[in-house]
Amino acid sequence: MSGSLCRQRAGMQRAAIHNHRAVLAPVCRHRQRPALRTCATAEPLVATTTAAPAPPTTVTEAVRQARTALRQWREAAAAEAKSEAARRSGGQASTSSSSPSSPSSPSMSSGSAPPGGGSTGPRRLIVDLPLPAQRSGFLGRGASNPDLLMLLDEADFPGGEVQRFRVLRPLVEAWLEGYNPEFLGFLEDGADGVGLWSAGPDTSVIANVTSATVPSLLKLLDGGYGARASQPGHTVIAVNPTWTSASSVGQPWQFELRRRAAEVLDPAGWETLYSARMLRSSRGANGLLLRAWPHRWALYPAATPDARCLGECVLATPERPPNKLLIERLAEAKPGMDKKAKELGLDEPRWF
Repeated sequence: MSGSLCRQRAGMQRAAIHNHRAVLAPVCRHRQRPALRTCATAEPLVATTTAAPAPPTTVTEAVRQARTALRQWREAAAAEAKSEAARRSGGQASTSSSSPSSPSSPSMSSGSAPPGGGSTGPRRLIVDLPLPAQRSGFLGRGASNPDLLMLLDEADFPGGEVQRFRVLRPLVEAWLEGYNPEFLGFLEDGADGVGLWSAGPDTSVIANVTSATVPSLLKLLDGGYGARASQPGHTVIAVNPTWTSASSVGQPWQFELRRRAAEVLDPAGWETLYSARMLRSSRGANGLLLRAWPHRWALYPAATPDARCLGECVLATPERPPNKLLIERLAEAKPGMDKKAKELGLDEPRWF
């Protein structure tokens, strides 16, 4: 079984990945997973000494990986703060003698160093956790393991955002274990399903924000629920946000609200700390898109719309790949994955 893996090259900021075509070598749950080589980080300003995590197959494993990404990010943030304090204590002469582009200088570039905020406002992160299955499928024939990472849709949550939050809450609290998490309650209305936690004095976690509840996020960042979340250096983490754009926030005549939403929702102001999401194209090509900070976004084709059988990495980029590129790579991988699914006797969940 042959396959091309994403290769880590120290010192490179961009890898030549767009011309890379990987030969699939499926990695299945019932077989021992081969060691994956590290995908290069987006920017080598923070050294990555550990290999990128293998794609998760369960929700529990994804939560564990997200916790590792949070720990690494906090360690990098602490090192950056210490370096910044040392630089300032050196005075003007020290500042003028150091080059801002030096690899040894801390930077907030995407994928390598703590992003956003700094001295101008709170740092903003996104964590996208997979949710466990909530239904048994058509005529009761669904996945036997609800912890299996799989593709879900709106039908899995007939209770809407309240049910989503009820499922998400224990995952968030497991992810924050060890950081003194405290659930502070729902924002505005419990029916909105938007919850808030504190994780120590320097971190606020807001979960399940939709386009309709973006005003609650804006109020949090503007100090409406306490000044702490709006202070420089404070970290605000949005877990499983589903907002789209400022144009979908509020009413058309709420110009000021939409102007502020455009500022806050600007993708450049947010860094994805962790994301593990199953994908399925309109032509039935399945895959898993994974990002675990500080590693690159990586795409793994799947034999079914779940993580029972995953191929090797076919795409790795420092920024989230555009949907068109994701669809192209999954379409290229689909024949090989379909063949493997037949060989292993894997059936797709009945509701797809």
